[in-house]
Amino acid sequence: MSPMMFGFGSQRRRMLEGELQRFAEEMPQLGMTRLILIGDLVSGEPTKPDTTLKLIVVQETDEPFHRRSDFWVTHLRPSVGTTFHVYTESEFFELVDSDPILVRAQQYGDQLY
Repeated sequence: MSPMMFGFGSQRRRMLEGELQRFAEEMPQLGMTRLILIGDLVSGEPTKPDTTLKLIVVQETDEPFHRRSDFWVTHLRPSVGTTFHVYTESEFFELVDSDPILVRAQQYGDQLY
């Protein structure tokens, strides 16, 4: 049985929210036009040691879909686990009703920008 750390969940949540705030401030000047938080932080799940930030980002880019998150990782250098799902504006509106990630974001996501 591993030792229990009291207050870790709230400490982890503060770390995640701090990074999220920093991202929301820095990302518009890097080309982000829409930012939606998805995942455990908006679902009401308790914050655990492996809770990460999951973000939908809309930006204009010519990069292939599988390489787009690299831009955000290298420019923001997240200090917590972060997943960036990056769509162009036209992809976002074209796929909003069919892409499972975007459908869930419409139902449960928190649009931050």
